[in-house]
Amino acid sequence: MKDYTVQNKRAWKYNAYDFWVRTAGSPAELAARVMADPVRSLKRYARYFDAFEGVRVANICGSCGKKALPLALLGAEVTVFDISEDNRRYALEAADAAHVTLGYEVGDVLDVDLARFGGSFDVVFMEGGVLHDFHDLDEFMRIMHTILRKGGKLICSDFHPFTKIADILQLQQPTMSYFSTEVFEGEMAHARFFDESVRRQMPRCSYRKHTVSEIINAIIASVFCLQRFDGIPPGRTSGSPASSPPSPSNRHEKSSVCFAAHGGCFLFRMMRTPGYLSAASWATASMMASEALA
Repeated sequence: MKDYTVQNKRAWKYNAYDFWVRTAGSPAELAARVMADPVRSLKRYARYFDAFEGVRVANICGSCGKKALPLALLGAEVTVFDISEDNRRYALEAADAAHVTLGYEVGDVLDVDLARFGGSFDVVFMEGGVLHDFHDLDEFMRIMHTILRKGGKLICSDFHPFTKIADILQLQQPTMSYFSTEVFEGEMAHARFFDESVRRQMPRCSYRKHTVSEIINAIIASVFCLQRFDGIPPGRTSGSPASSPPSPSNRHEKSSVCFAAHGGCFLFRMMRTPGYLSAASWATASMMASEALA
């Protein structure tokens, strides 16, 4: 486990279970709300999935299971990867109350057992802003590509990189130059909901905010095919992208990605699918075009 992951794990040991109970209700209460309408609980993300029944989903940094639970209720086989034992406890209690099964792996996803999980998942799904937890995006995307089966998809919704220069989402995180490569210490996501006296005692996380080009280049380097890149305005918590993401045929098996930014965030979907220019081909074509212009 990397040093910064150890630091972040220490932060997520601090009152995470109690926080979810305070803000989402007991695990049983969360389960009841999600069971009433699982698709609604998925919000905008439902449209990025081509199917649910029997689909194997890796929910990266899936936290307390608020998105893993509706996916499981819709028939998906979900495994959450997260760093927090408190999050695992809450998620599994909610799954038990909803009468569904969740897999839950606690640890650094960069150390995932590839002998066990390599090529295992139809969809890798993450939301809520997780990329800043990983200092090396190239390494992160390589791992995501490896745990996907051929023809699989990566769906990621994350904070828009412009949150580096302005606190668009009012998360009370520091701002910096857009092109800064600084690794910095910041509060864990829910620190702002605690009293100031408690907040000062909470361990800090180690973050690295990325630019749009860093994210896209990590996608290219991992030979994903970028299928869709959507931006979603601040404050929009439901609804769908302007049009439904395409559902290509499977003549070729390339990993693709669809990425979107909401609330100053973005969402992308990557797939191993046919009919799209692969990331490697795109990079080669771009280089040839540059040479021709020179």
